[in-house]
Amino acid sequence: MPSKEFLELTKEIKSTGKGKKMTVRKLLWLFGYEKRTSGNVWRINEFLNKEKLIIYPHYQNTWIDGEIEIKEKDKAKIKSREDSSEDFDPINRLSILKASSKTPISIKRDATLEKAYYLMWHNGISQLPVMNDERTVFGIINWQTIAKGLIAKKESNCVKDFISTKFTVLEEDVPLFEAIKEVLKVGVVFVRDMDKKIKGPITRYDLNAEFLEQIEPFILLEQIENFIRLILNDKIILEEIHTILTTEERQRNIESISDMTFGEYIRVLETEGCWNTLALPFDKTGFITALCKIRDMRNAVMHFHPDRTSKTDLVFLRKTSKFLENYLATK
Repeated sequence: MPSKEFLELTKEIKSTGKGKKMTVRKLLWLFGYEKRTSGNVWRINEFLNKEKLIIYPHYQNTWIDGEIEIKEKDKAKIKSREDSSEDFDPINRLSILKASSKTPISIKRDATLEKAYYLMWHNGISQLPVMNDERTVFGIINWQTIAKGLIAKKESNCVKDFISTKFTVLEEDVPLFEAIKEVLKVGVVFVRDMDKKIKGPITRYDLNAEFLEQIEPFILLEQIENFIRLILNDKIILEEIHTILTTEERQRNIESISDMTFGEYIRVLETEGCWNTLALPFDKTGFITALCKIRDMRNAVMHFHPDRTSKTDLVFLRKTSKFLENYLATK
C-alpha cells in the first residue's frame, strides 16, 4: 500500500492538475519498497491505474535515481475556437458575427451633408454613424434621415441636424439570439468591444448575409448527396451493395440508396465492378478523391465544427454541385 504521504501527493496532483517530479528510488520508498520486483511493480501499477495516474518516463526502465514525473492521465477535452477547453463558451455571442469586428466608416457631427453624401456613395453604404471619437456614437445619418430633414425644409447643411438616434449599442459578449432580436427591433446595432471601441454596424441585411453564408454549405452538401443518389439509382444490384458493406452496416437494414451514408456511397463507387457498371465518364481517382474531401467537409459541417467552412471549401462545394448537376442534365 502507498504511504500516507503518497496518498496526499495523489490528492494534490488531482486537485491542481499539475504533475509531481521525484526519483524512482523515492517512488519505491513511498510505497514501502526497495526494489522493482515483479510483485512490487504490479502493486504500484494497480494503484496508478485505479487513480488514473501515469508516470513518465516509465519507472521500470529508468535509472533508480533518475527523475520521473507523476501526473494524471490526459482527459478528453472540447476543442473550442481557440483550441483551448478553458475558453470554451457553449453560447454563441454577438462577437461571432463578421460585421461585429468591422471598424465603422463614420462622420463627425459638424461635417457637411456633402461629406456624408460622398462617404456613403464612395463606400456603397446607406448610413453612417455620427462619431467624434472611436468609443461614442451620437447618432446615425442616412438617406432617410436626410430626406426627412429636406422635407421639413431644414436650412442647415450640418450632419448633426439630420441624425437619428434609433440604434442600440450592445456589448460584444451579448448572446447572439438577444442581439438578433435587437437588430430586428431597432434596425441598427453597434458593438462595443473589450477595449470599449465601437464596431459594426450590424443591420438586418448583415444578418441575412451572415446566415446565408452559414446555411449555404448545408444546402450544397445535401444537393451533392442527392446527385450521388441519382447516379446510383436503379444501377447497382441491392445484393451487391450488401456484399460490399460490412456486417455491422448491413445490420441497419439497408433496403434502398436512401438508407446509405455518404461514406457508403464512396465505398460502392470505388468498387471496380460498380464503377464499371455505372460507366461514369469521370476519372475514377479524381472523382473518389473529391468525394472523400466532401465527406470530411460534411462531417465537420454536420457536427457543427467551430470553424466555418472556408471560402476555398465553399467554392469547391459549389463547383462539385454544379458539375454533378450538369452531368445529370445530360442523362
